[in-house]
Amino acid sequence: MNITEIKSKFPVFKKNSNLVFLDTAASSLKVDQMINATNNCYTNQYANIHRGNYELSSKLTKYFEDARVKVADYLNVSSKNIIFVKSATEGINLVSSAMSSSYFKDGDEIVLSYLEHHANLIPWHLVNKNIKIVPLNINLKGEILYNELKDKINSKTKLISLTHMSNVTGSITDFEKVRELSKNYNIPLLIDGCQYAPHKKVDLKELDPDFYVFSAHKIYGPSGLGVLYMKDRWIDSFPPYQGGGQMINDVDIESSSYADGYEKFEAGTPPIAPVIGFSSSIDFMKQTGPDEIYNHEMQLHDNALEKLKKINNINIYGTSKNKGAIISFSINGIHNSDLGAMLDKKNIAIRTGHHCCQPLMKFYKISGTSRVSFGVYNTFEDVDYFVDSLEEIIKILQ
Repeated sequence: MNITEIKSKFPVFKKNSNLVFLDTAASSLKVDQMINATNNCYTNQYANIHRGNYELSSKLTKYFEDARVKVADYLNVSSKNIIFVKSATEGINLVSSAMSSSYFKDGDEIVLSYLEHHANLIPWHLVNKNIKIVPLNINLKGEILYNELKDKINSKTKLISLTHMSNVTGSITDFEKVRELSKNYNIPLLIDGCQYAPHKKVDLKELDPDFYVFSAHKIYGPSGLGVLYMKDRWIDSFPPYQGGGQMINDVDIESSSYADGYEKFEAGTPPIAPVIGFSSSIDFMKQTGPDEIYNHEMQLHDNALEKLKKINNINIYGTSKNKGAIISFSINGIHNSDLGAMLDKKNIAIRTGHHCCQPLMKFYKISGTSRVSFGVYNTFEDVDYFVDSLEEIIKILQ
């Protein structure tokens, strides 16, 4: 890939050309075509959609629904199974809420892992039934112990909900192994794709989950938008998640009936401009190529990892062979937040803390890590500058 050309598509570098941004796992920088599409929507196209019978509204309604089709095509599924939400977190909460009211019974069990982000833990804590969360153990490499999965499943198991890629270790879940068991035992499968979807091609026809969620802001897109894929059986059987305009069929003072399909779950004015903008983010991903993005990022990851391993007193968390371009580490005797603050003074952005993964931190018996995560705009020069700066800071702080 021509990284110089790609970096020119990200306006932040025009004002801060020396920025080394290594926090893409939290949220990516924004590509110009998404920004332009969003601005154009607000400036030249905006009206409320699905309601107006005038040209401005009708045109924007078509652009909005065309974006739904584009997202669905990118995932290799039908657009009727795509639900727009404000975030992946809301997507999981939607499923949790619906299952709480119409699916779970007291005594049911959910299988999760120690790799999960809080967004794939807390919604299940909020279920208003007496359910049990059954954790899948991991090894020190940050890999799920798949041989335990069969032993964790029984007649009470009603859901398996796992991350596609860990936001701390970068470990990629082997869903061939998981899917075989979920199908054999007829257990629904939810996949949190927030970390995976921005970096590799997602084929939901091949993965075949019941639910898949991810956030637009991690895929060079806008904040305030998430995508929830849901299979027909759940769209048909779940009650609405929230009520308001657009999701209705008929309303009376004392009762109401609801729309069919995905519309049932999209109450109120939707995130119009973010959806329009995200359509252009999908264009960028397709033009650049998810596989090419992943290969580029992993070359940077491997180069950085080799350099980091040579630093004295460093601890690296997550060494799976099947992983994404995320490296979490700590330096003995140096607090992660001090390290992050010192790197910031050198115009290097990394993430420090528990990364919304406290159970995983407890597994490793640590309070947090420093994390670097790569995006399409990063370079080998970024890696060199980061490692050199890290070594300088370690000499100062130790």
